[in-house]
Amino acid sequence: MIPDAWIPHRREGGEVIGWVDMTIADPQLVPIDRLGRARDPVDTWHEAEEALEEIGLRFLMDRFALEEGGRDTLVRIAHLYEDRIVLSTALTDAVEDVGRQIVVPFPAPTTLRPA
Repeated sequence: MIPDAWIPHRREGGEVIGWVDMTIADPQLVPIDRLGRARDPVDTWHEAEEALEEIGLRFLMDRFALEEGGRDTLVRIAHLYEDRIVLSTALTDAVEDVGRQIVVPFPAPTTLRPA
């Protein structure tokens, strides 16, 4: 679940692209990306917003490696919810690329990393 201390940062259209936490590095602010991962602390609200805008949502289209039982499984993010992340081993949108779904908690575990 999203902690109460996380203040959402939204795009112009209203979509949440991340959060700002004002408590974990007080007096600094910590941008939190859409996977719930803390980024480097910054000094001002403006810097936190800029960091989130720079990160954006594009990285969600990338492939990720999920460590499962000591082995890496190549996945992509299929859905994001406030309490879980649904991953897919189907790496394309082709009809025949069914793959399997894997659900991990939100914020993303450290076993999920860029591929």
